[in-house]
Amino acid sequence: MSKPNKHLLPDSVGRRFDKSERDQIREVWDISGSLEDSVTPGETERALSDLHLRLEMTGEMKSKPEIVIGWLHKHSRLLVAAIALITLTSLFFLVPKTVVVSYGEMATVELPDGTTIEMNSGSSIRYNRFYQFTNRTVELNGEAYFSVVSHGHPFIVETNGATVEVTGTRFNVRSWNDEPENGVVVTVAEGEVYFYPGLLSENPVILHTGETSHWNRGETQPSSPKMVEMEEITAWRDLRFVFREQTLASILRDLERRYDVAIELEAEQAASTTLTAYYSQQVSLESVLNDICAVKGLRYTQTTNGYRIFK
Repeated sequence: MSKPNKHLLPDSVGRRFDKSERDQIREVWDISGSLEDSVTPGETERALSDLHLRLEMTGEMKSKPEIVIGWLHKHSRLLVAAIALITLTSLFFLVPKTVVVSYGEMATVELPDGTTIEMNSGSSIRYNRFYQFTNRTVELNGEAYFSVVSHGHPFIVETNGATVEVTGTRFNVRSWNDEPENGVVVTVAEGEVYFYPGLLSENPVILHTGETSHWNRGETQPSSPKMVEMEEITAWRDLRFVFREQTLASILRDLERRYDVAIELEAEQAASTTLTAYYSQQVSLESVLNDICAVKGLRYTQTTNGYRIFK
């Protein structure tokens, strides 16, 4: 069975035009279909209908000279299609590009300037379509490793209330909006990074190779830089786990994202306790759960939706 063409002119729109004008309308409609990554056919149809109604109302205004009314009446349908196409083109450039990585997956994105972003499971980034020409700003939720190409414009990461600014370097950012208690953590693999809260760029923390810093909402400045093992910070890139004094609640969220599974913790008193663990190679979810339960004196069982951890 052949696949239906989602860009065919809908009958509900076609019926509004004379038979002699439908071929021209279809041509404009087909052009607008090339913008499918930002505007749906339904949105296009609604725009056509709305503009069509407005122009017909304008054509009926008694205060206009008859010649203008006649001209608008004769050409209004083509004007509607043309204006709709212009509107769609404008929307195409105004709507930012968004990349979302599903649970259980990882992805690498290359930006127009050659900068690459390795994204952990469940992460998302967003940037405008004029990236590289007006600025190089990326919005992040999740965890990502950036390899930034030098350029005339600084590269900026905005993430959950914090800002990271660089020229050309490599660094890791961990910042989940569903883990506000963990704040934003920035670690530099190479080069120099400016790290500051919100728009307070006049008082940044400057990080160099091998240094990390942490910031929580409400603080006026990130923590002072300290040395850290980069291999531990970026273990996720090799599908490994390194937990260093990390809360059990946060660890379980990492496991949910990595293995795309729901984990319910019924021992609430254990959620805020911390755990340190190092896995030098990839391991199964059950292996990690076994270790957690052994250390915390808990048990777990598999359910229809995932796993349940209890006392």
